[in-house]
Amino acid sequence: MIEDDHYIDNSRNAHIDTSQFESALLKRLSCSNLGVEESLEYIYNFTFSTTNITPKEPPDNQLICRYLSPSKFLQFVHTRHINFPMATQFSDCWECRVPDDYETAVLCVLKDLGMSANVWTSLVRRKAAGWNVSCWTQLDHHFDDHLMWDSYAGGSQGVGITVRYGILKDSLAKSVRDLDVDGVLHSGSVNYETPSLLPFNKHYMFRNEKEVRFAFRARQIGAHSVSIDDIFGSFGVRISPAATFEHCDAMRCLWLKYGGVDRVQWPR
Repeated sequence: MIEDDHYIDNSRNAHIDTSQFESALLKRLSCSNLGVEESLEYIYNFTFSTTNITPKEPPDNQLICRYLSPSKFLQFVHTRHINFPMATQFSDCWECRVPDDYETAVLCVLKDLGMSANVWTSLVRRKAAGWNVSCWTQLDHHFDDHLMWDSYAGGSQGVGITVRYGILKDSLAKSVRDLDVDGVLHSGSVNYETPSLLPFNKHYMFRNEKEVRFAFRARQIGAHSVSIDDIFGSFGVRISPAATFEHCDAMRCLWLKYGGVDRVQWPR
C-alpha cells in the first residue's frame, strides 16, 4: 500500500439519497406487464420528471458571449442565424445524461429486473438527440478565460459575439414556438452542482465555463438554426486579448460592413 497515493476524494460522489426513487420504480415495474421497451420508456420519463428542475436564469441585462471560429463568425454575420446543434453532436460524452446518482439508481433497478444496462444507455443517447442546444458564456470580467478562446473559438483568431441575455431569450422564444414539440424555449444557467433539466446538467469539471444555454426539443430530429435578424443591432463583438491589432481592425471592418453596430471590445 502506497502511503502517499496522491488520491483526492470526490466529495460529490453519492450525495443524493435515491432510495425512494428506486423503490417507486421497482414497485411500479415489478407489478406490471410492461415489455422491455415500455419499461425503459417509463423509467426514463419517471427519471426525467424527477430531475426536471427549472434552471436558474441570469438577469435579463446579463452580458453573454458565444465564441466562434473565424468561419463560424463569417457564417453568423452572413446569415444572422444562431445554430442549435443536437446535444449528441457535442464532444462532451455527458451531454443530456441523467445525473450520476440517478443513473446509478436506474442501473441498480435494471439489474434487479434482469435488464441490460446497454439498452438504457442506448435509450438515453436517443433521447439526447432530441434536444437542440445553443451554448453561451456569462461575462462578468474585463478579461475572458483564455481557455474559452482556445476551446471554442479556435484560438486568438476567433471572434466572440455578445448580447444581453433577456434580449436573446425573448427573440428566440418567438422563433422556437414552431420548432419545439411543446412550443417552449428552455433557457438559463448550466448547473454543475445539483440536478436540473437535462440540457442544463453538466459535469463539475466544466464549472469554470459559467455556461448559459438555450434549448428546445425539436419536432424533427436534426440540427436547426434560428434567425436573430430582428435583434442583430443588439449584438456586439469581442476580440481575443491575444489577437493582433491588424486582426482586431479587420474583424471590426467586417462587422460594420455586414451591418453590425460599432460595439467592439478588445480587452487588453
